[in-house]
Amino acid sequence: MKTAAEIGQVIKLNLGNLLGFEVVYRFLTLPLYLQVIDRGLKFALKASGYSYVTAANLAGFLLKPGTWLILAAVSFVGLFFLAVETGGLLTAFEGTVYLQKVLPYDMLVGGIQKTIGECRKGNWKIFLMLAGDYVLENLFLLYRVFSNVKPVNFVMQELFHTSFGVPALIVCGGILLAALFPGIFVCYFAMVEQKSFSDSWWNSRRLAKRAGKRVFGFLLAGNAALLAVMIGLYAITVTVSATAITLFVKRELQLAVLTGQAGRIELAVLMIYSMLNGILNLGIITVIYYQIQGEGLERKVWNFQGKLLDRGNQKKLLAAGAAFGMLSGFFIFDLVYNGSQTGSDAFLEVQITAHRGSSKAAPENTMAAVKAAVEELADFVELDVQESLDGILVLCHDSNLERLAGVSRKVTELTFDELSQIDVGSSFSNEFSGEGIPGLREVMEYAKGRISLNLELKNLGSHTSLPEKAVALIEELGMEEQCVISSVQMKYLERVKALNPDIRTGYIIAAAYGNYYTNENLDFISVRSSFATKELVKRAHEEGKAIHVWTVNSLWELEQMKQAGVDNIITDYPVRAREICFRKEATENLLEYLQMVFR
Repeated sequence: MKTAAEIGQVIKLNLGNLLGFEVVYRFLTLPLYLQVIDRGLKFALKASGYSYVTAANLAGFLLKPGTWLILAAVSFVGLFFLAVETGGLLTAFEGTVYLQKVLPYDMLVGGIQKTIGECRKGNWKIFLMLAGDYVLENLFLLYRVFSNVKPVNFVMQELFHTSFGVPALIVCGGILLAALFPGIFVCYFAMVEQKSFSDSWWNSRRLAKRAGKRVFGFLLAGNAALLAVMIGLYAITVTVSATAITLFVKRELQLAVLTGQAGRIELAVLMIYSMLNGILNLGIITVIYYQIQGEGLERKVWNFQGKLLDRGNQKKLLAAGAAFGMLSGFFIFDLVYNGSQTGSDAFLEVQITAHRGSSKAAPENTMAAVKAAVEELADFVELDVQESLDGILVLCHDSNLERLAGVSRKVTELTFDELSQIDVGSSFSNEFSGEGIPGLREVMEYAKGRISLNLELKNLGSHTSLPEKAVALIEELGMEEQCVISSVQMKYLERVKALNPDIRTGYIIAAAYGNYYTNENLDFISVRSSFATKELVKRAHEEGKAIHVWTVNSLWELEQMKQAGVDNIITDYPVRAREICFRKEATENLLEYLQMVFR
């Protein structure tokens, strides 16, 4: 009971400051680290010759020498951030032992001091130990995160379906725990007492032998209790969210909205769990460390020492922190507004593309259809791009306007002003009477930060400047991360790549014949869904290419495409597709129950 009370004491004394430090530190470092990961993966993909990482080519990607170098650099940045965070928490608990309040600023200073100190002493092994400890402490978090990363998720599913998969993971976890547990006090000896890693390791082993069972018991009980609280928090938050969705969201959108909302709630709860988990574990280890050392928890005097705390260095640190904060804020804005092509296309689950906009809710290839696709939670909107007589890029699928507007004129024979006056909405319904043909610029300006675009360049012959104009518009609006270009004309795609290799390109084919996935000018294949077999997907993935399928509308075909492992489903019914591809039984049952309650 005494140990439990002292654990509560050391955590409670600085809990507000600890949480403040964790929130601010992660807000500052996480966006920056996500950018490092994103840029590193892009560079690694380009160096390895792949457009996408899939389960089929994951091993080949990882075996490339350049990949290892880039992943090592990315890992080093992550380990440095982790070491500063750990050092900051240690600084707080070190002060708590002396019954002193420690401000978040002082935690940051202490974390930087301790991390730089370890680098100067050459204690590089401590960074690997911190990484191992982080994995053990955040197993559930990492499991849930990797469950949503496509290549790793596939490997995990295959592993869990084998008879030896789960036992093998348990054995590996046990080996990792056995290897790391003797070093549970290493950070205290290295970062607090300034010993070498070797001395810290042997001192930690000595203490672990004396109190290993006690430490393990408190850590196990504390983490189990925290996990139970977080699961309860998740359940309550999802229920409240589902209730609000049932009351305020259109019925046909409710399940799709709840599915996405549940994922965001889970991520937020897991981040809170990760922060509290680190505080709890270090609080437990701190108490037992000082108990074993016989130094008690009540000292009268404790001061920070170090050059970083003189007035001149304080100003420099504050200035650096402000600059760091602005940089992180910019990265957050960039990630939200411009998106991340590597993160969304190459590594996440199947994406949903609204065909010609949400063309069952509004007239195809119109601004209304694009807005409907955003409302219906599509990831992409597929649009048909042509050129007007005066060289303006416009949206229209057919070369002739007879079907859409009853006007027997070609798009290329009319100026943009003339096209914008033609009513293509009345044939859909009177509600959209007067809806005109939009220019691509207008649509892209609306879509920026809202939805990604698949721009299909229609075949206008070899003399058109359509590819060049599309690339120029994408670059002008800074939408390289939000736009892909597709076409039935391979020459168009080659011209796009020659102008900007970073813009993703897709070859549209009706039938899946030939070895087209090795073409270096292609990042994905857009194929009729009836040809998208598991074998086709596997072959394309082995070459680092993604598979987009069109036009998938029926329930059975959506299920079939999901099972085939395609990367993007082009559909006239984005809400239905999202429900099929992402539905979870728990959220589905909860929503059905709440719908019944509020009916």
